[in-house]
Amino acid sequence: MTENESKTAGHGLRRALGVWAAAAFVVTNMVGTGIFTVPAFVRTATGNGLATLGVWTLGGILALSGALCFAELATRMPEAGGEYRYLTQIYGRLWGFVSGWISFLVGFSAAIAASALGASAYAATLFPSWNPSTVLFTVGSITVTQGSVGAAVLIAALAAFHSAGVRPSGRLQTGIAALVIGSIVLLFFSGVATGKGNWSGVTAGSQATGLWWVALIQVSFAYSGWNAAAYLAGEVKNPRYTLPRALIGGTLTVAILYLILNLLFLYAVPAADWQPNIAIGKLAAENLFGSFGATVVSVIITLTILGSVSSMTAAGPRVYYAMARDGMAPGIFGRIGKQGGAPLFSIFTQAFVAILLVLTGEFENLLIYAGSALSLMAALTVTGVWVVRQKMPSDSPTIFRTPGYPVTPAIFLLLEVFAISQGVIERPIPTLAALGTIAAGIVIFFVARGLGWLNGSESAASQTKRGEH
Repeated sequence: MTENESKTAGHGLRRALGVWAAAAFVVTNMVGTGIFTVPAFVRTATGNGLATLGVWTLGGILALSGALCFAELATRMPEAGGEYRYLTQIYGRLWGFVSGWISFLVGFSAAIAASALGASAYAATLFPSWNPSTVLFTVGSITVTQGSVGAAVLIAALAAFHSAGVRPSGRLQTGIAALVIGSIVLLFFSGVATGKGNWSGVTAGSQATGLWWVALIQVSFAYSGWNAAAYLAGEVKNPRYTLPRALIGGTLTVAILYLILNLLFLYAVPAADWQPNIAIGKLAAENLFGSFGATVVSVIITLTILGSVSSMTAAGPRVYYAMARDGMAPGIFGRIGKQGGAPLFSIFTQAFVAILLVLTGEFENLLIYAGSALSLMAALTVTGVWVVRQKMPSDSPTIFRTPGYPVTPAIFLLLEVFAISQGVIERPIPTLAALGTIAAGIVIFFVARGLGWLNGSESAASQTKRGEH
């Protein structure tokens, strides 16, 4: 890579992120609403602490398998866009467009909405007079609460911050990642040191709903974000070195943190008290530390979720930016600010959609809807590792090779297929809504192409060649 390549990714994006900053985006993107809200739903579904840990371990294996495959794709195509870039170059413009459509509506906007609602729920601990469930007004079937308004304000504020450019974004995420890792480790050891929990909670059982594979979809949502560094591939220094380390290191770190936190929750909350509670972290903290300790822990959790919302706010717009540059989205999405070099229109449009979802969505359905759609697109992308090795063979030492190939991508695909198929059976509405969103993306592509709205001129083959060299 030349000195010039290290400074710019082309089209104005600036290569300013090193390994630590890129890995910080992975950690903060993953550790957020999911780990502090999903455990209660998973424990209720499995009915057993050990089974719960098993589902979380399975989710970690799934995420790590995906990260290993994405590391290979990222070093072959080290440009902004993540799945959009890979699917476009491997399968063609249709699936690249669908991936970008899913990223815009579901992968980031819906995930940001769910995370912001989670942050709002935990923040209520800090302001007793403020109740997230208090209804402010109703418009038709839409009920606007204090919590949804607070979440909307958070989304707008972070969008404004990240419009300043990738350098301040990287510094913010690095600081939050350090805080997240340190806080979780401290929380675990100090919680156990209180002696107020019971390790029997790890093995104790209760009546299960039997929705195991739905639980895996929800866990997959908690693990989503393991591919965050890939979206920022156009802004990392020396991507062939940085991306694999950021993707794999960040994912492994989070998998360990998740198991630690679930152990703590099972230790702190008796089996009889497990209910589908969005604020299970708060309940565990109250049991271990009392009301004051719970407040401190809620501050940590709120900041952690804020970091996740922040990371997604920065990562998502890079997909729409890449699409616009390829003629696959309106050109305005590809415009960047003169000062910070950030895709401003993409950032604020994503925030607007997320705010709409915050004001109209319901948390658990958003969870399954987003998790299903993301799982489907990730599965299609991981399949691309097989395709790219056949269609675009290369002996370049700069390309990261997926360890355990072809078993690694097979594990990822097998688990995803089972989870999605069971989701259709056991939670048909949000799961089918995700499938419907993908179908809508296909229809929109053909309509837009027929009307001449898609005008990308660069072939997949030439893009790939440029990406590898």
